[in-house]
Amino acid sequence: MSREADLFLLASGLESRRADLLAAGDVESVAGLLSERLYYAHSTGLVDGKYAFLEKFKSGEFVFQSVDTRLDAVIALGEHAFQASGLLDLDVRVGGQDRHIRAIHLVVWHQEDGFWRLVGHQATSVPDGISSETA
Repeated sequence: MSREADLFLLASGLESRRADLLAAGDVESVAGLLSERLYYAHSTGLVDGKYAFLEKFKSGEFVFQSVDTRLDAVIALGEHAFQASGLLDLDVRVGGQDRHIRAIHLVVWHQEDGFWRLVGHQATSVPDGISSETA
């Protein structure tokens, strides 16, 4: 298998694990996937660091009911980092209100102390009427 294919499998596995843990409400395991340097930009334009995101998740401000990611591209950033992009589909309760979000997202993962950690997340909402094939 090529390095690109291996990297795509790694990225898909990490994103799938993160999605599963968010939907399961597993705050502790999600925390283990996040870098201390996390920059998490939501589709609303709000930005959280690691501890602000985890506090909102733990307190129930964010309740992820379903999280589905589809990666379209993965690019190596040296030996110990990569960026991946694709489509994010999720059902989430934010501040007590249910929302369905379709977004294009970009993630950056970095290997820290032998573990892959999410360093960056940027989501941009996909306008209604745009198909997932063109998003």
